[in-house]
Amino acid sequence: MTTYHVRAIHTAKITELTFGKKTFPSALLKQPIGREMFLSYTGLAEDEQTPEHHGGTEKALCLYPYDHYGFWDGWMEMQDGSALFGENITTVGLNERNTHIGDRFEFGGAVIEVTEPRQPCFKIAAKYNKPELIIRMRESGFTGFYFRVLQEGMVKPGDHLKLIRRDPAGVSVQEVNELLFSKSPTAAEYDRVLEAVALSKTLKPKLMEKRNQL
Repeated sequence: MTTYHVRAIHTAKITELTFGKKTFPSALLKQPIGREMFLSYTGLAEDEQTPEHHGGTEKALCLYPYDHYGFWDGWMEMQDGSALFGENITTVGLNERNTHIGDRFEFGGAVIEVTEPRQPCFKIAAKYNKPELIIRMRESGFTGFYFRVLQEGMVKPGDHLKLIRRDPAGVSVQEVNELLFSKSPTAAEYDRVLEAVALSKTLKPKLMEKRNQL
């Protein structure tokens, strides 16, 4: 069983944040937890998410690879001890290219399943005062991704992700990113991504609609 190291599990409550001239509600400033916590179908017990882009059963948990931290270091001011992009879990060895929609993992007493890439929003650009961050994230494909929770359970620092099932369609998170960010996607590219049965219930209808408009 392949196991991926989790460096930290992060949570935060929604607060009014001000970065430069922008003020908005967000739970972006997540900090590592120090004790066991319940992971429900809608996320970690002490975590909050603003509903317009995050949260719900299809985006219950957000992962960002620690492997990408070096890509951003030096380009922007990074903050030690916090989640770089407000992710819930920061992992080593797991990324958008070797992870597929529908891949399942044991995480402590829970079971989670990959649903879709994270799509970067203006809040992380505002946090680092880097308007071009969103474009840089899209071009690199270093977006991170979301999970749904198939089995609720307790998780704690020191728990890692154990791969228990590879999705048979084999549609990588990176393939979905390439489709989402393509200027002229083809019907074949839509059909390929839509082979992933586990694709989130929020993203799938949007892709099907765009496919039908071709």
